[in-house]
Amino acid sequence: MQKGFKIVNLRSAMPLGLMAAGLITGFAVTGLVVTGRPGRADQEALSPVVQRRVATVILAQRIRAFAAMAQAHSLCLVRQGTLSSSQAGQALNITLQDLGIDPGVLENPLVEKVSPRFQGLLGADCSLDPKHEQAAQTLLRDEL
Repeated sequence: MQKGFKIVNLRSAMPLGLMAAGLITGFAVTGLVVTGRPGRADQEALSPVVQRRVATVILAQRIRAFAAMAQAHSLCLVRQGTLSSSQAGQALNITLQDLGIDPGVLENPLVEKVSPRFQGLLGADCSLDPKHEQAAQTLLRDEL
């Protein structure tokens, strides 16, 4: 099995409010989800307590990654004039809450640091530019 993290593109991973805004304006919306893939031997060697702790750490990383990418997408739509700043903020907060994520994650120093860097990887349609997928994966692995 492959160790480490892999980025998987999922259209359903983006916030629904932002997705609707993208559809209304004719832009394709692509989100990122990070999946951890520890090897089977590694999982069996760990006690259940350690496995739960590792799962918690990976989940926290995935939540930060989702929040950072969703915020980058939101800010891109604001920069383009597709959404106002308040509309984007409300859509992002509602979407996070609907997913059971505290919008306070947007104030996490790691999310604040990475989100603008994700913005630079987005294409003209505010989706991840395919030629920057490796850079996004590296950013997620190294920074979140």
